[in-house]
Amino acid sequence: MRILFFNRSAVPLGGGMNRMVVDTAQRLRDSGHEIALVHGRDSAGQFSGTGYVYDDLDYRLMPRDKNALRLEAILEDFSPDVIQLHGVGNTLLDGWLAARRPTVRFVHNHDFYCSGKRLTLDRPAEDCRRAHGRACCVNHWLRGCGSWNPALNYIRYRAVWRSLAALRSVHALQVQSGTVHRQLVENGIPAEKIVQLPPYAPPPSSVRRVAGFTARTILHVGGLLGHKGVWMVVRMARNLPRDVQLVFAGGGQEKELLEFHVRRRGLGDHVRIVGEPTPEQWSVLYREATLVVMPVLWNEPLGIEGLAAMAHGKPVVAFDTEGIREWLIHGETGVLVPFGRRNAFRDEVGALLDDAERLQSLGRRAHEAWRTNFRPERHLEALVAHYEKLREVTAA
Repeated sequence: MRILFFNRSAVPLGGGMNRMVVDTAQRLRDSGHEIALVHGRDSAGQFSGTGYVYDDLDYRLMPRDKNALRLEAILEDFSPDVIQLHGVGNTLLDGWLAARRPTVRFVHNHDFYCSGKRLTLDRPAEDCRRAHGRACCVNHWLRGCGSWNPALNYIRYRAVWRSLAALRSVHALQVQSGTVHRQLVENGIPAEKIVQLPPYAPPPSSVRRVAGFTARTILHVGGLLGHKGVWMVVRMARNLPRDVQLVFAGGGQEKELLEFHVRRRGLGDHVRIVGEPTPEQWSVLYREATLVVMPVLWNEPLGIEGLAAMAHGKPVVAFDTEGIREWLIHGETGVLVPFGRRNAFRDEVGALLDDAERLQSLGRRAHEAWRTNFRPERHLEALVAHYEKLREVTAA
C-alpha cells in the first residue's frame, strides 16, 4: 500500500507526536508498504525515505496557484492509496486533499475542539468536559482556561469552529485516547467516523550508556513547559536526599529560564537538563531512571512518554487525568495523585524512592502491561486494517 504522511516535521524531535510519526512511518516501510512524507522546510533532507517539502502546512491558506500545483505534483508523483494527516495546522488542506484521495486525520490533542487548547479549568483546577460553545468565551475569563487577551480568545474560538468543520470533511479520524474520542463525539463528530487505535511505545533501544550511573534519578518527561509541571518538580530538589538527581528532558519554551533558575539557586548537583533527546537518548534516560514523573497540570490526552517508561520497566507517578488513567493503573503500574495536589505528589515520590521493593514490583508490572497492551505490533495491525477498510469504502 502507498501511504502519504503529512506532518510539519520530518525528524523525531519536538515532542511525542513527531517521534510517533517518524517511528510509525519507518515500521510501515519495514513491513513492505511504500511511505512518503510531506513536511516543512526546516527538516528538509532529514527524513530517511521519500520526502516532499511543502511550505503551507501551518499557515491557513487554501491551496491555489503555485501551492496547489505543488500539491498536485506530489499526489501525481507518489500516487498514494491513502493520505494520513498528523501535525498539520492548516485545516484548509483537509477538504482539498479528501476531494482527491482517501484522507484520514490523526487527532493527537485538544486543539481541534477546545479554544483554550488544554481542556482544563484553572479556577478551580479540574478537567473540562464541556463541548465547545459560547459558554467557552465566558469561561476563558471566569475560569482561567484561556488567554488574558479577549481578542485572542475570540480568534481561537472562531478557529475551533473552522477546525471542527475540517474534521467533518475528511473520510475518517484516528485517535489513541478515549478522552479525545469522547470529546469529538460531544462536539458533533459522528462516532462511526472515528477509529480508536491501540496506543503504543517502541521497545527499548539497544543503545546503552558506556559510563556507569549510580545516583538515583527522577526523570521528568513531557516537555519543558509550565503546564507540564516543571516548576513544581524543580522545587522538590532541595527536599530530596543528596544521592537523588532530577533530570528534565524534552524541548519547550521554559528551558532557558529553567537553566537560569538552576544556576541561580545552586542546584547544579541535583538537577540535570538535557534538552531534546533523540529516540536512542530517550531510551538511555529511561534506563537510568529510578522512576518517572508526569505532573501535567492540564487534561493530558494520553501521555505516550508514560508508555515509554512502562516499556523500560519504570513506574510512573502522575496526576490523575482522564487520558493518563487509560494506561496507568494506580498501585499496579505506577501511582496516580489527585489532580493538582502538589504536596501529595511530592510525598508520593518521596515514599516511592524509599521503598525499593515497591519500585521493583511496580516497574515489573509496568513492563508486563506494556508487553500485553502497548507493543507497536498491535497499533500497526489496527492501523493497516483501517487503511484497507478506508480504501475499500472510498473505492465503492
